[in-house]
Amino acid sequence: MRAVRVVRHGEPAEVVQVQDVAVPQPDAGQVRVAVSAAPLNFGDLARCRGGIASVTTEPPFTLGMEVCGVVDAAGPGGEHWVGRRVVAMSVMSLGGMADFALAQGTGVFDAPPELDDVGAAGLLLPYHTTYLAVHTRARIQPGETLLVTGASGSLGTAAIQLGAAAGARVIAVAGGAEKLKVCSQLGADATIDHQTEDIFEAVMGLTGNRGADVVVDLVGGPATETMWTCVAYHGRYLPVGFNADPEAGFTGKPLRRVSMGNFSVMGVLLAYNEESVPMRRFGVVPNPPGVGREVHEALLALVRDGSVRPHIGRTITVDQVPTALVDEDQRRTIGRTVIDFKQPQ
Repeated sequence: MRAVRVVRHGEPAEVVQVQDVAVPQPDAGQVRVAVSAAPLNFGDLARCRGGIASVTTEPPFTLGMEVCGVVDAAGPGGEHWVGRRVVAMSVMSLGGMADFALAQGTGVFDAPPELDDVGAAGLLLPYHTTYLAVHTRARIQPGETLLVTGASGSLGTAAIQLGAAAGARVIAVAGGAEKLKVCSQLGADATIDHQTEDIFEAVMGLTGNRGADVVVDLVGGPATETMWTCVAYHGRYLPVGFNADPEAGFTGKPLRRVSMGNFSVMGVLLAYNEESVPMRRFGVVPNPPGVGREVHEALLALVRDGSVRPHIGRTITVDQVPTALVDEDQRRTIGRTVIDFKQPQ
């Protein structure tokens, strides 16, 4: 089968190759998906370079954190998924960019019938993550102000739509007129161009010096402390992305500023697993699988009524992945880039 492989650590254009590898076999609790579409994620860049990522491994390995396709085989415990069209998180967030991929049963969900395979492939990671942030953790209320950074990316476009559907006033931060236009089209009530505007002053102007009730920060890095100054009294700041941080979010921040701002910092993790207590010893506390099912049912309803649609900025073939990863790295993309495995190379 075809697989998008990292053959050694380095820059994506130099180390990513399409190779022929054996079809994987599912273990207990796993399913195998015949992949029709698989999106690119910013985390794929860190994996290429050997940087800090949610899951690290030594080359060679197959990229790909999530897929859309039909389950064609399953290990014990996963048989009920066989024959169903699904969206799924690949095992250990690897292996999705291939003709066949393995997924753990707790990360498998029915694909929305209203979306084609490319559109459905764009749903899982960004919408589950931002739903957990906006609803499960922040519990946003109608009329509140939601501030989204990195708003033109895959998670940002999802957060905008979820905020708008919840009745919040959405302020989107992105770079350049084209990206801001897309944010407005997706439901943002106001936009801020971080390339030409002072984010703090813009937020203060838009909120009457109050700040935003909920801040979904998809960028992190040096701008984190600026975003902290944009949070309203008793507001909620959610560090969801760390693309601007060379240490992927492990750079220390002066927490006294949180106390001075009188707001909450709320963690968000897209992971569904039963073993929360043993994993707490390793600093990881996933959500119970039931939470994932509840989130997905809510998202299916939002797709059904037209409130959300993954913004697919570009569809590519398998052989275009190295170049597309460079575009992702250079922030030349809007929304999701999805590999269509049904197209020939």
